[in-house]
Amino acid sequence: MGDVPASTPSEPVPGSRPVPAPERLSPARLPFAATAFDRDAVDRELHDVRVLAAQDPTTLVLVLAGGLAPVAGDALVLVPAAELPAVPHDPRRPEVYLGRLPGADGAPGPRVLLRAVAAPEPGGEDAAAEPFAVPEPLVAAVTAFAAGRGGEELRWAGLRELGPVLPTGDTSLLVTAQSVGLWHRDHPRCPQCGEPTEVIRSGWARRCPNDESLHFPRTDPAIIVAVSDGDPDPDRERLLLGRSALWKGNRFSTLAGFVEPGESLEQAVVREVAEEAGLTVGDVQYLGSQPWPFPRSLMLGCRAVVRSGAAVPDGQEILELRWFTRAQLREAARTGSVTLPGRVSIAHALIAHWLGEDLPETAW
Repeated sequence: MGDVPASTPSEPVPGSRPVPAPERLSPARLPFAATAFDRDAVDRELHDVRVLAAQDPTTLVLVLAGGLAPVAGDALVLVPAAELPAVPHDPRRPEVYLGRLPGADGAPGPRVLLRAVAAPEPGGEDAAAEPFAVPEPLVAAVTAFAAGRGGEELRWAGLRELGPVLPTGDTSLLVTAQSVGLWHRDHPRCPQCGEPTEVIRSGWARRCPNDESLHFPRTDPAIIVAVSDGDPDPDRERLLLGRSALWKGNRFSTLAGFVEPGESLEQAVVREVAEEAGLTVGDVQYLGSQPWPFPRSLMLGCRAVVRSGAAVPDGQEILELRWFTRAQLREAARTGSVTLPGRVSIAHALIAHWLGEDLPETAW
């Protein structure tokens, strides 16, 4: 298929103004941020709820095998704690109290624990169905539990695949589990002295026994922005998309980058667009946010309007930039001449929000 021609980048029309301030992104468009469960944050600070949960027969466990979660049909498989074997303590994969599921009539539901095991070994062609070449005790127990209850066949899948299809409560639980689990995996030692740290506060903090310093799960804020040329005519207004040096094929998306220390969200948008595209933007508007646990980002979605400059890729992070009118973007999405982000990404939501209609799902 031939590429759909895009408009040539140019300076915006003097005196042009963006279309009226848009509404915020709908949570329904952000699968990683649609529904929050009860994190039970006060209780987990006051007590080690992992101990209480272990004594409660209603407690459920989410087992993560590397980045894979157990699912049956389109729902997570949560296993009663009593059905799982004891496993040796792993300082990089401690048990974590995630919170409570909703109960009947607004009452607190069962507690949920995270238990993680090391990344799976290659299991042949069907690695998603059985993530271990050599059976692992927790994985085997999940398999036995799923087989015993009947119904849909058990499979193991990652968050990118599951995000758009799981119930929103399950997605929120899985996003949280992956985020906190990756932090423990990557930060088992004190960054000040190198001593192995102790897990405290129900799995939500670590303490160094040597210098008594406390360490908490890290979240890295990053902006992601839909940049338009601000033409007041919706039929002529254009959206800027870029192709990253890290992506294969014809993948294009909105521009993004991490917020630096001492920088506001708006300042980060202006800096990143200038660095990656050579454009000066203004009218920065915050639209919504979504966690992105690959491994630990919080994506802050914005829109901005070009004030001066011509779009030129930096040649390092961004290899190509293209402007699209709404008609050109619809045609590119329809024909597949450009691959746009899938629904799991806030970039998809930002593009669809600007376009004013939904986009077809992609394999990205």
